[in-house]
Amino acid sequence: MSIRVQDKTISYIKHIWTYFSASIIPMALMLAINPLIALNMSPEDYAITGYYSSFNSLISPLIVFYMLHYYNKRFFELDEVGRLQLKALLFKALTAFSFVVSVLCFLALFGYIKIFNDELQFPIMPYLAFSVFAIPLTGLYNLELADYRMSRESKSFFRLSVFNGVLLVILNLAFVVLIKWGAAGKLIAPLVTNVVVFLYLFIKNRKLLQIKSSWRDFGEILQFCWPLTIGAMLGYFSSGFDKTFLESVGNVTEYGFYIVGSSIAGYLTTFSTSISSTFQPDIYEAIAKNNNRLLAKTAALQIGLIAVTVVVFIVLCPLVIRILTAGRYVDSTVYARIISVSTITSAIYYIINNYTIAKGYPRLYLYTTVISSILIVILMPIVVKHFEYLGGAWMVSGSFVILAIVNIILLYFCKIFQSKKYIR
Repeated sequence: MSIRVQDKTISYIKHIWTYFSASIIPMALMLAINPLIALNMSPEDYAITGYYSSFNSLISPLIVFYMLHYYNKRFFELDEVGRLQLKALLFKALTAFSFVVSVLCFLALFGYIKIFNDELQFPIMPYLAFSVFAIPLTGLYNLELADYRMSRESKSFFRLSVFNGVLLVILNLAFVVLIKWGAAGKLIAPLVTNVVVFLYLFIKNRKLLQIKSSWRDFGEILQFCWPLTIGAMLGYFSSGFDKTFLESVGNVTEYGFYIVGSSIAGYLTTFSTSISSTFQPDIYEAIAKNNNRLLAKTAALQIGLIAVTVVVFIVLCPLVIRILTAGRYVDSTVYARIISVSTITSAIYYIINNYTIAKGYPRLYLYTTVISSILIVILMPIVVKHFEYLGGAWMVSGSFVILAIVNIILLYFCKIFQSKKYIR
């Protein structure tokens, strides 16, 4: 029996390492070519890519409609035939539905920029189109990864992830470094990558089109996913709104430095996610057993490890940015340092959010994001008016503090009034 347990443990560790490597290898390759990218992109190029990419966190959840969460939920509830039928339905939805929604999103954003931001300092087209229409092409890719993950086919997951990542690196080198298309090349690279992978997966799984699907089943998916979709879209106000809003300050060069600092600080997310994933089962177990002491110790250890990682980054930040940008964007250091703090504040918020959900208040996630988004929209102009780009950077880190405080307050009142029947 002990040998079986040991073998199972070793197999589990191998799977974890394979999934982790699938994220780390593409990230390492992107870091390796970052100096070459920086040498071939101006602050204005970074400003353009940062501005148009900032909308992704708002429209991505709507375009893919969080349908993969439904697939993950239903995977072990269905037999093999049921899974195949569900995959066929999602395959069609992520091909047709997502494309239609992306067209609507493109038109809405185009109209918004034309009406409310007519003083935009760079052209809308073709950059907006490159950014928006790259998103629906990721649906089949993420469906395939979800299928591999749930089926525990870690090697297939690794191969597809690394292929996608390597192709993106190659195309960045081609379009930005060799052809020197600047911002256009930086946005075309993911678009072409997604087209190639989409076509490969569409041809590979084309037999799914022959399986009959019902609109009723699709309606159930939409009903399940809409609260998750809205909540995720509101995440834009803590992860993308700063870049959209700061464009209005008017200093394109400084805005470019801000985008560089934000993108480099964003690499910390990979490490914090790995740390959080390691402790997540222990946190849920402690909550389930009402073991507050174990919960506090586990949460403190998780936040402590993330904080140490952030502190090391803050200390080494000037050197890191000098290396990654070939010495061209050292002025982005201050923004990278401030935004890196959001890695800690977001970890704190997500622990509180996990506690809330585990305690039986899942809709508090939606209520929290709605209230917090309103507060962020009110505070951002005030802070930016006084501190400009530094204010925007602090708002990124502070937004998760707002989310955490609002979540705690709502949870407190739920417990006080015992209004579970209205919250659940």
